[in-house]
Formats: sequence, structure tokens, C-alpha cells
Amino acid sequence: MKKFSRKTEETEVTATFGTEKTEVETGIPFLDHMLKTLAKHSGYGIAVRAKGDNEHHVIEDVAICLGSAIGSVNKKGIERFGDAIIPMDDAVAICGLDFSGRGVFVFDGELRDGDMRAEDFLHFLDTLCRNAGLNVYLKVKGSNSHHMMEAAFKALAVSLGKALKKSGEDYRSAKGVLD
Repeated sequence: MKKFSRKTEETEVTATFGTEKTEVETGIPFLDHMLKTLAKHSGYGIAVRAKGDNEHHVIEDVAICLGSAIGSVNKKGIERFGDAIIPMDDAVAICGLDFSGRGVFVFDGELRDGDMRAEDFLHFLDTLCRNAGLNVYLKVKGSNSHHMMEAAFKALAVSLGKALKKSGEDYRSAKGVLD
């Protein structure tokens, strides 16, 4: 468990993944809600503190730091792959995840602005995946933006929890490493 920090002219962020207790304070209520959701449904505590000059910069830098923290997890013996289908009211999210070390995010769906701008939501997930080394395919359908975004975070969280489950002693890769 490593703490990652980022201080720029625009933001100041710290993030840790795998903490005993989840503590999140970004100044953006919906982002706080989504990060707590990620922690709850993945089974891994998250500590995030952030402040900045605007929402976009905070969202981006939280994703950089949290992604780096997730990427620092010891991958030896983990399942590596995870998936989930998560319904939430009118919405459903389908996620497939590979903790390969190669960060790729593919999104399939139509999002509208809601509690968070759709552009910032997608940018957060893309930045998180690139910095964590997660290969994620995420499909979301529904009519309520809040429900769609929350279902997406829950599907990502459940998939991540499955991928991080220890099930052996070696890397699940023909290469012998995951990086």
C-alpha cells in the first residue's frame, strides 16, 4: 500500500488504495460518493484528499493518484481478470477488466451530464485505467445519468475486487510478469 501525491499550480492530491478505513474528501460531493462506492464494492479501502482550482483539475489529478496507487498493488498471485453486470434502477453496467499493466479504457454507451459532467466522468475512468494499468471495457445503458454513472462505478469496483483476489503464487501471464 503506497501513498501517491501530486501537487501542481492547480491541485493538491494524495491517494492510497488498500487502506483499512475509507476516507474521501475531494470537495466534489458526487466524486466522493463514487470513490466511496468504488471502495465499498471492490472490498478495498481508499484514502483520498484533494483540493484544487476547479472540478475538472481535481477529478483528473485524483484519477492520476488513485490509478497510480491501484497500479502499485502486488500482482503476484492475483486472479488478474474480473467482470460484473450491475443493474441499478433504470440502468445497467457491464464491465470486463484485465489487470494487465496496460491501461486501456473502452466505453460503450451514451451519457448525459448529471451530477458530474459526462466528459469529466469518462476522463476520470480513462485516466484511472491508464495510470493503474487496467484494461477495462465498460458498457452502460439507462436513462438517469446518476444511476448510469453509479452502476458503472459499481461494475468497475466488483470487477476490480475479483481481479485482485489472490488465488495462487505466480503471475497469471504466459510472460511470467504483469506490468
